[in-house]
Amino acid sequence: MEGFHSFGSSDQETIYILQRRVLPVGRRENQASTTQYATPEKTKDGWETASLNNENLDANLIKELFERVGDNTYKNIHSVLLVKNGKLVVEEYFPGKNCLGQYWTYTRDTLHDIQSVTKSVNSILVGIAIDQHLITGVDEKISAFFPDYADIFTNQEKDAICLKHLLSMTAGLSWDESTYPYTDSRNDALKALLSPDPIRYTLERPMVAAPGAKFAYNTGIALVLGEIIYKASGLRADKFAERYLFEPLGISDYYWEKTPNGSVNTGGGLMLRPRDMAKIGQLLLNGGRRQGKQIVSEGWVKESTKPQSGAGQLPTWVPEATGYRYQWLLGSFHVYDQVIGWYGAAGRGGQFVAVFPDLQMVAVFTGWNDNALLAQPIDMLQRYILPAAIPQSPDKNAPSAKITTTR
Repeated sequence: MEGFHSFGSSDQETIYILQRRVLPVGRRENQASTTQYATPEKTKDGWETASLNNENLDANLIKELFERVGDNTYKNIHSVLLVKNGKLVVEEYFPGKNCLGQYWTYTRDTLHDIQSVTKSVNSILVGIAIDQHLITGVDEKISAFFPDYADIFTNQEKDAICLKHLLSMTAGLSWDESTYPYTDSRNDALKALLSPDPIRYTLERPMVAAPGAKFAYNTGIALVLGEIIYKASGLRADKFAERYLFEPLGISDYYWEKTPNGSVNTGGGLMLRPRDMAKIGQLLLNGGRRQGKQIVSEGWVKESTKPQSGAGQLPTWVPEATGYRYQWLLGSFHVYDQVIGWYGAAGRGGQFVAVFPDLQMVAVFTGWNDNALLAQPIDMLQRYILPAAIPQSPDKNAPSAKITTTR
């Protein structure tokens, strides 16, 4: 697939942010789909598979969930995958519309735009770079990586920005990507992506808070993190990921979008198969290991997913948020009389990787709903999937989950 190479009109700007390279497998008429549960197929990608019953999940609740997808109660869902105790137990794909309104059939071989789930993958890359001593640690000043931007860091507050402030999105830079749509030229994320130099654009924003003091969701920060990987390793983020993350995980098929200046879009440009998205979640659940190999240190996994930014700091467009750490969301669900903690990654349109350590479970969702429906997977988890994993009578009127959703 080819990247987008030229810009010069508002239409092209819209295409850049909307047109993700969804790989069509076949076109269908728009109709409700019916799903009959079957144990996922074991392929050569490394996943062990099992049935719902073998892993003590309520098959009736999962069947009802897919009926609700089929009758369009849950709209435009492309895939739902569940991993329980390290085994893939649910893998279902549904026809639907992509971000351009085109209707496609989705299968296990379809690369899906994961939007801001990319940011969380990028965080793992930073951890690997620290493990390899390419980066000293999260307290390292970012100015050390950008001598070519020395003029920016003459500002003492900016010179105080460390890697941990980028990872936690508390750099203190002025940034607004929530007031206007991502297709609007006033949106800072679009401005950065279309800039001849996205890194300079981001770092030149005025300081509005001391580093570490205030959370502000910022795609530009994720682009800077990707550039730091390049500065530290000599490899662009996609090639660094290929060598040190994707290959060890058995991920052989991916696409990573570039910005106009040739940098890797580490803010939201990665495309993966849903089965490979699940590998990302399972890697963290396993403490950074896969098949006995330590890919990223367990210490980094723990540091990345412990609470930091509280709900009072998170923007109002993140409903019922409980926390954010190193490019990972944190929250909890209330199911029956239990509080189920989780961490994970969320992306625009309804892309989710959710990890439930206490249940030894990973859930993956893809779709396209660029509106309030992007949080449908959270309702699926609340009403069907989590009750299916907890052996009690389901309560469909259980309270809503606490969740952050982002681009």
